[in-house]
Amino acid sequence: MANNKRGYYSTTLGGKKRSMRFNMNFWAEFTDTLNIKLEELTTLFDGGVSISTIRALVYSALITHDREQGVDIDYNIYTVGSWLDDMDASELESIIGAMMESRILGNDLNMGIKRRGDSTEKKTKAQ
Repeated sequence: MANNKRGYYSTTLGGKKRSMRFNMNFWAEFTDTLNIKLEELTTLFDGGVSISTIRALVYSALITHDREQGVDIDYNIYTVGSWLDDMDASELESIIGAMMESRILGNDLNMGIKRRGDSTEKKTKAQ
């Protein structure tokens, strides 16, 4: 479930209630995990999201929260991948939504992913 506070998401994974954090520390962890540069984020999400990207996203958000809060880490990226087997698509969409509400260097981020109801084209009446 999304938290009203920007950049947080909580859910049950691995039999425990866990929180994810999307902030500067998350982006550092995420780009390090995928071995990419910050400017490569936009192209990373073009044309869909890979399984390894989803796994890295959730892992990075979990470990960011737990490290910031001093919580013992009882998982690794492969454990997180196994937990994701039981997650449905709508929850993954919610997690990605929480990530897109985060900020990098003070700027809102959506990496070119259209948000619901977001359209740059004006609708015109049929003639």
